[in-house]
Amino acid sequence: MRFPASLGNVLRDPPRLVNKKVPEQFFTFILDGHNILYAMRPAFLEHLVDGHPGTAAREALVQRLLREFTTPDHEVLLYFDGNDAHRESRSERVQVIYSGGEGDQRADRAILRTVTEHAASGDAATIIVVTRDIKLARRARKRGAGIMAPAEFLEAWRLEK
Repeated sequence: MRFPASLGNVLRDPPRLVNKKVPEQFFTFILDGHNILYAMRPAFLEHLVDGHPGTAAREALVQRLLREFTTPDHEVLLYFDGNDAHRESRSERVQVIYSGGEGDQRADRAILRTVTEHAASGDAATIIVVTRDIKLARRARKRGAGIMAPAEFLEAWRLEK
């Protein structure tokens, strides 16, 4: 898969990413799963239960990602809150991560840990966090990640359908 040309226009303040040569670069996309499902509710309408995303909506998002991310060009880490921390390797390129723990914002904390780990190893510039959560976006950007809105991400890879 090639990096969509339109993506450079939708990233928010990632100076190391806005570059005409970006299409050849490897990126790790960290997706705030429930945030995406709520932000893009119309795209997942048939999978909602009483207006809320559940197992069927999560799986619909995973299936869309599996359909598109089939080559080693990019990696997708899809985070959800979950009582039991675990990781599901759904393909070579798509991982589904349940944060575990207690309280609110569990997936957000797990996302920030991953961004921090990448920053410590010097590759935060290759991280793009997909969320519309302003607080999470601000904190991830401070750690060096690029930020992308869910609608823009889904549209860039034609995942909205």
